[in-house]
Amino acid sequence: MKKYEALNPKFKEYTEFKISKNKFMHNLGFEITKIEPGYIEGDLKFKEMHEQQNGWLHGGVTSTILDMAQGFAAYSMVEDGKQVFTVEAKVSYFNPGIASQFFTRGYVIKPGKRFHFCEAEVYYLKEDGSEVTVAKGSSTMAVV
Repeated sequence: MKKYEALNPKFKEYTEFKISKNKFMHNLGFEITKIEPGYIEGDLKFKEMHEQQNGWLHGGVTSTILDMAQGFAAYSMVEDGKQVFTVEAKVSYFNPGIASQFFTRGYVIKPGKRFHFCEAEVYYLKEDGSEVTVAKGSSTMAVV
């Protein structure tokens, strides 16, 4: 992951403000735990409402938290007043989500004036502390 300098000295406050306005995220129970320029971490405590028919983390929930992590990573790289939204997204699923808690990392891989290119991953930790990747995503975020 590349480290970026903050374009906005208040990047954290602006990103937190945008996070506070995302009602769907809060209803889902997804929480952002770390904000750096171009980088976001978050977690989701698994609940029954997140299950698909086999009792695993639903692919739609996985896709949603990937999108949110990428979007808020993009928000951390814009000036106050700018908006960010997804214009293109891809998700690849690697393993079933079978855990009580899931973690997400989202990052900007190439910022730009009009578009940010982002990636994210959802994973869980096994008992030995090793990571199991559930899915990875990539997206193009428009900056307006």
